[in-house]
Amino acid sequence: MVKIPTQKVSSFPRFLLILSIPIILFTILFLAYIKIVALKTEFHTIIIIGFILLIFLTFIKHNAWYSYSKYYNSIDDTVEKIDAYVNQNELEIANKKKAYGNLDTFFNKQIRGIRNDNFANTAASIFPTLGILGTFIAIAISMPDFTVESQAALDAEITVLLSGVGTAFYASIYGIFLSLWWVFFEKRGLTKIQNSIDDIKENYSERFWNKEEIEILTIIQNKSQSEHLIQKLEETVNPQFIQRLNNIVQSKVDLFEKLNNEHLAYEEQISHKHQAILDSFNNNSVKQKQLLESYEKLNEQMLKANAGNANSLNEHNAFAKALKSEIYSVLASFELISSDIKSLGQDLVKKKYEDV
Repeated sequence: MVKIPTQKVSSFPRFLLILSIPIILFTILFLAYIKIVALKTEFHTIIIIGFILLIFLTFIKHNAWYSYSKYYNSIDDTVEKIDAYVNQNELEIANKKKAYGNLDTFFNKQIRGIRNDNFANTAASIFPTLGILGTFIAIAISMPDFTVESQAALDAEITVLLSGVGTAFYASIYGIFLSLWWVFFEKRGLTKIQNSIDDIKENYSERFWNKEEIEILTIIQNKSQSEHLIQKLEETVNPQFIQRLNNIVQSKVDLFEKLNNEHLAYEEQISHKHQAILDSFNNNSVKQKQLLESYEKLNEQMLKANAGNANSLNEHNAFAKALKSEIYSVLASFELISSDIKSLGQDLVKKKYEDV
């Protein structure tokens, strides 16, 4: 942690120092107006210069020389915030822990709370502008009346104009001096503030990563990790490991070939059984056809045998038709069963193929 200053800097002496010469010059002009100092000054010139001095007073608190005291007295709060940030945002690279960030953020925030940079930057141009504006106002006030008729009155008016112009330029001179005076203390204060910030940054240089360190250490860390990985690979991928891997691969290949051969043998066995089932079904179909033909022949013979029996013809025909219908029904059922058995066998074979 950076050593925090215990002795505070008073801002009032700095305020008086910045105001000293401007107030002394205004006092001299005022004394000249009341005839104590031998210097001709008009009342409107005193008013204009007093107004410029009043504006200068409102800007003093934004001057860097005056703000340095507030910056110095509040630096301990900024240092504490930096320490808290470092402790909470440490980043480890190559076994080193540091925080990553920009210290300027903390100092910019602190300075913005002390003064307004816009006022400080525009002050150097405002005072000369006010001086020139005051000069023209004084000349306008001293402008004589050229409508007089006598030469003596005209000469008197011109004398008043020249005296007014002489005193009016005091405002421009005063404004330019305030601008130079402001810039002197502004630059001096900024230098002291920047030197203090640089000292603190130097003290924190070992606790914050910079861009170059991160790039270099990242390269070193990546190189170290690559070398470690290569070493591990060399230790792992040795001849024993390769031989072991080859044995495992070969065992897997042998197992696959064994399974493939078993699958081919099983497939051939299933194919033979399927062909046997198909042949059996075909034989049954042939036998059913032969049985049907035999029945037809038997029916014809029965019809011929009973053709001469007129009395029992109707009964015989009814009996023959009933018998024929019954036989057809039995044969149809047998054929349906045979077809179902055939389809079942085909489905079993197909399912077995799909499972394999």
